[in-house]
Amino acid sequence: MIGSIVTTAKGHLQGTMENDIYVWRGVRYAKAPVSALRFRSPEPVEKWGGVVDAVEFGPIPPQPNDRAGTEKMDEDCLFLNIWSPRADDKKRPVIVWIPGEANIFGAGSIDQYNGHSLAKNGDVVVVSINYRVGALGYVDFTDFVDRGETFETNLGLRDQVASLRWIKENIEVFGGDPENVSIFGELSGGNAVTTLLTVPSARGLFQKAIALSPTPTSVYGKEIAQRISERFLQILGIGKNEVHRLKSLPVADILAASSRLLQENSQAMPGTLPFGPVVDGDVLPDYPLESIRSKSTEGIPLLIGTKRDDVPLLGQIESPFIPANAEVVEKLFENTDPEAKGPIENAYGSFPEKEKTLGKGGLPIYHIPSVWYAEVYSRFEKTWMYHSDCKTAADRISEWGGLPGLEHPFAFRNFNATFVRRIRSDRFKSSRKVTDRIKNHWVNFAKYGDPNPPEGEIWPKYNEANRYTMIFDKRDYIEKDPHRMIRLAWEGAKIYK
Repeated sequence: MIGSIVTTAKGHLQGTMENDIYVWRGVRYAKAPVSALRFRSPEPVEKWGGVVDAVEFGPIPPQPNDRAGTEKMDEDCLFLNIWSPRADDKKRPVIVWIPGEANIFGAGSIDQYNGHSLAKNGDVVVVSINYRVGALGYVDFTDFVDRGETFETNLGLRDQVASLRWIKENIEVFGGDPENVSIFGELSGGNAVTTLLTVPSARGLFQKAIALSPTPTSVYGKEIAQRISERFLQILGIGKNEVHRLKSLPVADILAASSRLLQENSQAMPGTLPFGPVVDGDVLPDYPLESIRSKSTEGIPLLIGTKRDDVPLLGQIESPFIPANAEVVEKLFENTDPEAKGPIENAYGSFPEKEKTLGKGGLPIYHIPSVWYAEVYSRFEKTWMYHSDCKTAADRISEWGGLPGLEHPFAFRNFNATFVRRIRSDRFKSSRKVTDRIKNHWVNFAKYGDPNPPEGEIWPKYNEANRYTMIFDKRDYIEKDPHRMIRLAWEGAKIYK
């Protein structure tokens, strides 16, 4: 190794050093998924000669322009980024960040996911990944294959597995330990974490899992998947017997159809997303909760939780991601479990009407499924649960109280990222105090498989008997079964399959 030049299994890479941390950006982990490889599984990169520069981020995955910002966007997007204290033989813990927002937005190169601070202060190797999102990553067209064309399912998941396989094969030359890898994601990235725990092809590629504000039940069966793909083809004016046209269709057309489908779906099937993992009997043999119940895990500890009022801001801005008004909430119950509405309504007691509506519409997206997942997972594996009650400058300017997810600035300590600056005041000093405590728990978990410091336990494991939950706030504390009445009201309610 000369400076930031490393030798991977396929060739040499030249990175850079920034403030005493080595960085490699835009590292290709799979071939470009274009032309014949569109809607196909990712293929390994081939060997190359010479030294390839890994200084600039690669393009972000195709996504609607209102979220893409100014970053370059391209179908050739299967890249990852690495931050490491040193490219030596120390074998540091590896933390892999899986970005996500509704499985249609996001990229590992966004500045709020900069791994510099986490790598430097935690003495860990941080990796952020790109994977295909939207229709290119998550719509299942396999029921309409014609003319010998090959389409495959769950491409976003397949990309994530391919990136983890690349990391296992190569991370040691970057100073990381291939046998101590933690996957880490928020929102639909958290859903990726809870799903990957049950993906057979991902076994052995990571040893720990952290899911921040995940959507564990946003995994669909073939019936819903087929309904979504049929409507997508209708929007594009493509017949079921001519899906081959998708291989050469301009990306702009696919994105436009994706945006329209997202909006339609929020009204037709409130509480679900049109893009997400599908139970295909192949990559994903069963619903994650069912797989866990059948003990299809392998000793991987889990840290899982949600943020205070994960849904309020989404309700305020009329997001298509959640049911945010009484009419749509009514439809949510009509489509799932009408009998559950009464008990759930009563559980909110004296809540203001707006908060009651958002709770009924939003809790089945994030908090309740996370509790269900933790319940089942803790029967077989070590599990810790948290609830973040930290209020920041963003919460103060919102009448609803909180921003969805957004634990990542605490984990990455990226209060200078462009997006984070807009919503979190640098003068809000408590955010910086809280971030060090949360970051330390995350780093402990990555190092030891336990969020507690080596000198003693302050955060007990979660199980159905005690339901101990860490509450992150100005002063952290453990609470037994927080929001018990609401949890009980949702117990047994049906969620989409």
